[in-house]
Amino acid sequence: MRRSLSVISAVTVVLILLTASVSASEIGGLVIEDHDYGGNWIKDGTTYTCRERIDWPDFGVYMLGNTAEKIRLYMELTVSSKTEEPESLGGDSGFLVGVTDVNGNGIIEENEDNYYLIDVSSSNDGAFIGIEKNEGQWSNWETVYNYTGFSEGDVIGLYLLYDPQENSFAVYVTETDEDGNKFTSDEPWVDWIDNFNPLTGTGYGICSKITGSVFTNVSVASGDNAKPPEKEGGYEGLKTDENGNLLIADLTDPGVVNKMRSSANDCTIEYDEAKGCMKVTVTGGDPFFVLPMNLASRFDGDDYPLIVIDCMTDEPSMAEIFYATKESPDIVKNHIFFDIEDTEDFTPVTVYMYEDDYGNWTGQINTLRIDPNNRGSEGQVYYFRSVKAMPDPDEDTETVTDDVTTAAETEQQTEPVTTVTDTEAEPQTTEPQTTEPEKGRDEKNNTGIIIAAVVCAVLIIAAVAAAVIISKKRKK
Repeated sequence: MRRSLSVISAVTVVLILLTASVSASEIGGLVIEDHDYGGNWIKDGTTYTCRERIDWPDFGVYMLGNTAEKIRLYMELTVSSKTEEPESLGGDSGFLVGVTDVNGNGIIEENEDNYYLIDVSSSNDGAFIGIEKNEGQWSNWETVYNYTGFSEGDVIGLYLLYDPQENSFAVYVTETDEDGNKFTSDEPWVDWIDNFNPLTGTGYGICSKITGSVFTNVSVASGDNAKPPEKEGGYEGLKTDENGNLLIADLTDPGVVNKMRSSANDCTIEYDEAKGCMKVTVTGGDPFFVLPMNLASRFDGDDYPLIVIDCMTDEPSMAEIFYATKESPDIVKNHIFFDIEDTEDFTPVTVYMYEDDYGNWTGQINTLRIDPNNRGSEGQVYYFRSVKAMPDPDEDTETVTDDVTTAAETEQQTEPVTTVTDTEAEPQTTEPQTTEPEKGRDEKNNTGIIIAAVVCAVLIIAAVAAAVIISKKRKK
């Protein structure tokens, strides 16, 4: 009898444990608050250090708490590079929200658990911020923002506003310049709403796939206190050259060149003292480098369709520009070929970006990558002094108004109006004929007014068409 009771008790305990596990994972998705979920974390006030990389592909996670309210998470992190991690895997860090430890094993596993990941990472082709929805497996990025304003070693402030009631996300970033000045945009860099079967977990915390990563000034605000960050600082605006053209990268500045070293792929970057500019030496089959573009150097592609590269090399090559925009962040779909000729002196190479194959050069441009030789030619040397963006000099968007006549003036004219497009489209010069029977005097007057109004409308449309024709439409 005692043995039977012991067996029954053991079974009962197992059932209780299983029920508790199901309860924790399915009823509310609660996690243990203020708890290490893998990574051997050390907490010191608002500073958290993840000391160990756990098995790939999982994150080291420190769970901060549970909530069903709107929250704002903030921390300062050091941007890491995938290329510096074992087997070039990892380099990611950020926030996890909507977390459920599905199997209750105290580790947040990519192929088991549910969570939203808000991620920052970098490699030699630039950095990115992305949001992923993980439902027991990696499900690719829901949205990604490519960015070259920061790179490995830069410290940034990362804000997340997460509202589980609206299933909405907004990510803001604070940048720090070379002098230590901080800049925070008043608009989110990334925003997204999960409109399809949103996660119901309540856990939130910080995560890392970085060896020895440190997060400082970690804070949480909830409810009415979960507000967007206030705009901080302010860039002086887009940098321009002496002619007013947008100066994306001044490659005669050693500081700019040094910042670009980590972006080099199959090539080396150095500052050439003799020529006073950046020197690029090809070392493999896919040479490229990425221009550092922060908030001050983003620009509108519709205003600047020309990229001008001041360079020199002793061998001609087929080159390529890759780019990313806020609306089209995948550089694989955004590129254009161009030729670099061999010259004995620096020569500007102009690339008309509207002629790319995808027509995505529009809106905010935030990433530019230059591949000087798309086939690679080991040992070839290039010198670059600057990369600029320019408006199209042939695109005249001014409206001609000298010969445009107002509707009031048209009523007094007996001759048709002459516009600058008379040779292309002649306006109607005769009054429309009517087959209506003869009307009384008042009716005739009204008819005349109507006809005059029709003529006026035709002439105004012709004048507007003239102004439109003068403007050169951009090629898509």
